[in-house]
Amino acid sequence: MPTDPSPAARPVMPPSVRVAVGVLAVLALLLLSNGLLLWAGFDVAVDRVLEETDDITRDEAEQFVLLSLVPYLALGVVLAVAAVFLVRRRGWARWAGVVATGALALLTVVSVLASGGVTVASLLLLVLSIAGVTSLLAATTRDWLPGAQRPA
Repeated sequence: MPTDPSPAARPVMPPSVRVAVGVLAVLALLLLSNGLLLWAGFDVAVDRVLEETDDITRDEAEQFVLLSLVPYLALGVVLAVAAVFLVRRRGWARWAGVVATGALALLTVVSVLASGGVTVASLLLLVLSIAGVTSLLAATTRDWLPGAQRPA
C-alpha cells in the first residue's frame, strides 16, 4: 500500500526547453540525413571534387570528402543524444547541446568564409544554431533542470 497517493508531479517543460529540444532534433536530422546521403553518393561526390579541382589525386579527393563528412555526422549524433536526454532533464545534455550547436555555428561560418558565399543551407544551419544556443542558455532552461536552482 503506497504511503503517498499523489505521484510526484513533473515540472511543466518551459517554452525555452521545447524550442531547444526542437532545434536540436531538427539540426540532428539535417546533419545526419546530409551525412547519410553524402555517404550513399560518396563516389559521385569524389568525382565532382575531381572535376572541379586541378592537380588532385583520387585518394586526396576521397580524403577531402571523408573529412567533410565526419564532423557533421559526429555533431549530428551529439545533437540527437542531447535532444533525447534534455527531455529527460539531464544537465549534461544542455551543455552537450551548447557545445555542439556552437561548434556547428563556427563550422558554418568558416565554411561560408572559405567558399566565399552564403547558401540557403548554411544560413538555415546558422539561424538554427543561434536559436539552439540561446534557448539552451536561457534561465528558464537552466532552472527547469534538477539541481540547477541557485541558493537564495
